[in-house]
Formats: sequence, structure tokens, C-alpha cells
Amino acid sequence: MPRQLTPEALDFAQLIRAGETVGWAEATAEPVFLTRLLDTQAARCAPFRVFFPLTFSNTLGAGHPQVTVTALGGASAGRRFFAGGADNVIPANISDLPGLIATGQLVIDIVLLQLSGPDTAGCYNTGLGIEHLGAAIARARLVVAQLNPELPWTEGDTMVEAAAIDLLVPVTEPPLELPMRPPSAVDRAIAEHVARLIPDRATIELGLGAIPEAVAGALGEKRGLGVHSGAIGDGLAALMAAGVVDNRHKEIDAGVTVGTMLMGTRRLYRFADRNPAIRLRATSYTHDAVVLGNFRRFVAVNGALEIDLTGQANAETLGGLHIGIVGGQMDFVRAANRSLEGRSIIALQSTNRDRSRSRIVARLADGVVTTPRAEADLIVTEHGIAELRGRTLAERARALIQVADPAFRAELTKAGQRLV
Repeated sequence: MPRQLTPEALDFAQLIRAGETVGWAEATAEPVFLTRLLDTQAARCAPFRVFFPLTFSNTLGAGHPQVTVTALGGASAGRRFFAGGADNVIPANISDLPGLIATGQLVIDIVLLQLSGPDTAGCYNTGLGIEHLGAAIARARLVVAQLNPELPWTEGDTMVEAAAIDLLVPVTEPPLELPMRPPSAVDRAIAEHVARLIPDRATIELGLGAIPEAVAGALGEKRGLGVHSGAIGDGLAALMAAGVVDNRHKEIDAGVTVGTMLMGTRRLYRFADRNPAIRLRATSYTHDAVVLGNFRRFVAVNGALEIDLTGQANAETLGGLHIGIVGGQMDFVRAANRSLEGRSIIALQSTNRDRSRSRIVARLADGVVTTPRAEADLIVTEHGIAELRGRTLAERARALIQVADPAFRAELTKAGQRLV
């Protein structure tokens, strides 16, 4: 049984051993009280490492000389740790994360998470996500949990037995939310193009961000959609509530939306609370090639920071800065390409926000390839759809130039002639 501590009694300096790694639940599931406390006590701790796949909070500062930060990338709030270089980024598909932890190739000595419960059987619930937590809990020396009744209670791999928890700290606070900005006219144009590519009865995966949420908003006239995704956001919940997503035609998990994380607002969390139509599974299931191979009509929608004229996608770096993440992009791209009636879609704005730089480029400036050109299928911008699969390099370049911003097409055409 876990030992219960008051928040005032929790002292990380007494818990962390020199050289150990502290890891925590990612994204909206981050136990912010615990990471905030770790930040305030870090100066008194022996030198240690931290690991997270993705963070949306600023609770841990970047100025602790005795703390080495490792992560799957510099996306969102995590970019502050890699402004001076990405030496401590671990490039990995998120499907590999539970296995890396289970085999000891990625060691997490102390796990921080938040839980709701217990239920009548004495079990607790991770609520907002599970991703790699099961593997991390099983291997950790110490598991510290924030008991937070504000979390939803969700179905899936989210149950945690009391025996797996060492320290339980009751702290009630609202969980992190990820509200999306209203879609711009460009976002809506991209979403309309993407929606045309998604047939009725497809099983869909949507990435994270304003464009995927806009895509969800553009699918209101579809019928019989299913969801098997990494993130589940407010837009997918709205489609479920409207009956657009009913999951009836999925080859596996029929009737159930499957994801590994809830990434949205309290509206989403209330919708998911004790909702048997939503199931959160570990990434070893949601992103597994064998599992994904069951879907006949799987459509994956992901993003990129840049696309070169051969179809290579970079979703990790821009201008030498690590501001993205590999995440599950390759897992879902490959699955969609191998699905009999599937499609892989990379959707992005054709330029940066002030339109001073094209995001369709002759060559990827940083040489970072998240999705290789052999896996390129459909590239969508506000200017249209570029069909790349099965096309020559010259045909790809012409198709991509047509969906680039008109202001950059002439220089891209010259560059394309040199490439091919």
C-alpha cells in the first residue's frame, strides 16, 4: 500500500539519488504540483536527470546546473531546454518508448504522475493518459503520485494498482488544458482540402495542433468514422457527440475511440469521464504496427515544419532550433501507407506566419528527416493537394510547387530543375 504524505512533507532531496533519472507523465497528464515542487527543491538535490516525451508546462526551470534534461524533442514548452543545442534529445518513435523502458535501454528511476481514485477495488486511474507510464512504473525504483480528484476516470490501460505506488500526495488542482486558438482562414482552407480526402467509414488519426482541430471541424458531413489516434482532442469529442464518429466500422475496437492521451480542455475531460466509448491505451498498442495493420481504410493526418521538393518531411527542427518531435508520425504514416484503402496526409501552411519564408523548400535546411520521401503520399497546404506516392522526383517537385505559396514558386521551380 502507498505511504501517504502531506505536500509539505514531500522532500525530493531525500528521495533522489545522484545520477538517477526522474520521469513524469507527459503533456496534459503532467502532475504539475509535483514538477513545480521538484523545481523549487532541485538546488538541494544531488545531480540528476529528468526525462519527458512532451511538456506543455513551464514548471521546471532551465537554469538548474545539476539537472540534465532529456526529452523526445523540443516541442511546445520543451523547446526552452534545447535552445542551445539538441544533444540531449532522444530521437525515437513513440511506439518504441515502452519497449526502451522495459528493456532498461531508457532508465527512469523515479516516476511522477497524478491519479484519481481509489475505486471500490482499491485501484487508481491515470485519467488523462497512459502512453509509456505502465512500463515506467513497472521498472521504477520509486513511484510518487499526486492524488487529484479533478482528473476524469477513463477506460483502458489507465488502472494502477495500489501496490505499484510508493508515495501518495493528495493535492487537488485543475489539470493542464490545451485550448486551441480559433482556426485561421488558412487553417480552414487546409482542413477543407483534407476533409475531401477522408471517405466515410474511414478510421482516422489526427495529430496535434490547430490544423488537426480544424480538420475535425471540417468533418461534420462525414458518416461512420472511427478513431484510432495518439491524441484525442476537443474536436474528436465533438464529432463523437454529433454521431459522426461512431466507430461501428472499425475492424478492431468496434464502437470505441482509441487513443493514448486526452489533449484538450475541461469540456473534453468531462466528456471522457467514465465514458465507455473512449479507451486510452499504451503507445505499445495505439502505435503498434501489428495493431494498425488491422485497418483497411486508415487515414493519418499529421504535420510538418518543412517539406522538401522530393517529399521529405521535417517535423523536428527549424532554423537550427529543435522545436518539434518525432512522436508517432512515422508509426501512423507507415500504417496508412500499408492500409489497403488508406492514405497518409501531411498538412501544413505553405509559409510561416508573416509569409516571409516558404515551408515548401528545395532542401531541408537542417538535414533532419522525420518522414522519408519513400513514405510520402499526400501533402496538403491551403493552395491544394500534392499527390506524391508513385511519382518520380520531377513529378513530385512540380506537384509540390503547385501547392507552395505563389510568391515562392518561381525560385522553387529553378531549384527543382537543379535537383532533378
